[in-house]
Order: sequence, then C-alpha cells, then structure tokens
Amino acid sequence: MSYGRFAYIYDRLMKDVDYESIADFICEKISGELVLDLGCGTGNISTILAKRGYDVIGVDSSVDMLTIAKRKCVANNLDMMLLEQEMDEFELYGTVDAVVCIMDGINYILDEQKLIQTFKLVRNYLNAGGTFIFDINSSYKIREIIGNNTFVAEEDGIFYTWENEYNEDTKISEYALTFFVQDGEKYTRIDEIHYQRVYETGEILNLLKKAGWDDVEMFDGTSNAPPNALSERIFFVTKKLNG
Repeated sequence: MSYGRFAYIYDRLMKDVDYESIADFICEKISGELVLDLGCGTGNISTILAKRGYDVIGVDSSVDMLTIAKRKCVANNLDMMLLEQEMDEFELYGTVDAVVCIMDGINYILDEQKLIQTFKLVRNYLNAGGTFIFDINSSYKIREIIGNNTFVAEEDGIFYTWENEYNEDTKISEYALTFFVQDGEKYTRIDEIHYQRVYETGEILNLLKKAGWDDVEMFDGTSNAPPNALSERIFFVTKKLNG
C-alpha cells in the first residue's frame, strides 16, 4: 500500500533521520549529474541532491508523497521532475547517470518477480558506468526488532500506535499504523496498513544477478563497513559495467 494521509506527517516522525549523511554516502559513490530517486517519498533525499547540484528525477507511487515533495521544490526554488509511477513499472524519457532507492523502498516490493523487474528497469535506464544504490530493512530488524511487537509513542503533537505482525511463511510483515494528530484542542485520526517483505542479503544478490547485475558491494548502513548479523539497514551499491 502506498502512503496516503500519513504522507503529511511523515517528515515530523522521521525528523531524526540523518538525510545529509545518507546524501554524503550517495555522493561518494556516484558520478555524473542526472540522478533518479526511485521511491522518492516526500523528497528528502531528492531535494538535498538537487541543492548539491544534481539534476534529479523523483518517482513515487503516492500522490500524497509527491505533493509534499513538490512543495519542497517550490519552497527551495528547485526545478525537479516528479513522476507518479510504480517502481516495477516506471518509465523515463531517457537514461540517467545514477539511481538511488532509499529508506527501504525495496522491502515494499513483496513479489520477487516484481523486484527482478524493478532491477531490470533500473539497469535499462542507467547509463553504462552508472551506479545503482539502494537499502533494505534487514532480516534481523524486521524479524527481531519490529517482529510481532506493538509500539506506542507520542511526539511533536502526534500520538501513535504501531502494531506489527510478522508471518514467517510468507516473510511478510504487516504494519497497522494509527495516528492521532493534534489540531488545536482536537485530534485527527489516520489509519494505514503497510506491508514489507524480508529479503536476506543472499536473496537480494541472487535477484540482482537474475536482472543482469554483478559486482555488488554491501554496507552496514552508511558506515562503509560490511554488514553484520546485527545490521538494521543494509546498503547495496552496484555499477552497470556494460550495455
């Protein structure tokens, strides 16, 4: 499920994410000027890269997320193309120098064949020598930290519950999200259900290979260190070495 009304409070809940450090990591790995931000969400990475001089295209399936991203573009006087498209069906007008997919967008692709198709599309629209960077919520994080737990919190005028149910047979985790957003003396309720799939690193590498990718590097977050058993976010970096 794509983000609906949750999109309008997403940034308030994700304010502790160090997007600048993620952008630093990306900029260290890529070359060229034209970057596709696949699953761009509210444009946090897109706008940072654009401010750093990159020509950025943002793709997302959520109109609400893209609405917020567009507002950021206007507020920062950034000329950015934003496209409403599914990640496994996206189409561009030409090729790009780099593709990034950040904040576990890959976990939202529940079907292996659709993920292979996404990887193939990225390869198709990437220039020779271009770089593809994406991250996932690790198996450890989804199984052990999120698991079948319920989280309750209140911050920045938002009270929320996050109920999780992980199915080992399907490797799919269901997130039932309920938010109460303060508006004066009243609260507005927002309910959404999201699904993410566990992908082991070996599965990702195999699916990348089926889509034509080789020589993949993996990192524990943006640390440049290899992932370990307790890594919560794993970054993958690969290049299109031939046509």
